[in-house]
Amino acid sequence: MKKMILTLLLLTPLFGAELTLMTEDGYELHGWLDKPKDATKATPIVLLAHQFGSDHTSWESLTKKLNEKGMATLSVDLRGHGKSVNQKGVENKVQIPKNTSEVRTAFDASAQKVGFDNIPQDLIVWLDLLSEDKSLDMSKLYLMGASLGGSALIPVLNDYDAKALIALSAGKSRSSESDMALSSSMSKTYFIATKNDPLGASTNALEYGKKAIAGTTLILSGDGHGTVLLPKVEEYIWLFLEMAK
Repeated sequence: MKKMILTLLLLTPLFGAELTLMTEDGYELHGWLDKPKDATKATPIVLLAHQFGSDHTSWESLTKKLNEKGMATLSVDLRGHGKSVNQKGVENKVQIPKNTSEVRTAFDASAQKVGFDNIPQDLIVWLDLLSEDKSLDMSKLYLMGASLGGSALIPVLNDYDAKALIALSAGKSRSSESDMALSSSMSKTYFIATKNDPLGASTNALEYGKKAIAGTTLILSGDGHGTVLLPKVEEYIWLFLEMAK
């Protein structure tokens, strides 16, 4: 597996590269690696995981700003989303809700259909891939996710020491590995949600913040969810990233 991933990395252009990898259960996953244009040494790296029903483009504005600040970014399409919808040669993608009232039903159906429990391991394999790239400084790893992506990144802390994890409207994790990560990882964690989040993310954020060794929670007014919060919280994110260096 790792040999195959390394080959893909070496054959791909270093700037704005689209990377692919194959999971053990046959999903072809896609990610986009962007690096600062004028980097002269190994750069910090940010792994970004989107929310349910979205794809990597939801981070586009933020990734450009991160690149301008000298940080490389890998934005991935989670299994069943975006371009990551082929499993063993057959399309297997999430069920997209038609309106807000259908989100929970669509999410639960998609979780079983696509295998959301495997997403943390998918993200770990992405980091294994990045570890082979000597232009990236893995000692300066940052994790950022929204909703589904936010909760899926928490167990990753069991395998990788990150400088920080930032989760917007993180979903509720049913994995004991998340509790283990929060109670043992020294990574700084920042959980952001709105008070009236329609999917209960404020409750999740408070619970995660309490369980984490180095946890911070920010509850905002309103009912926004996921990356829709970015314009409102970008300044908080920059401040947190600076503090986590």
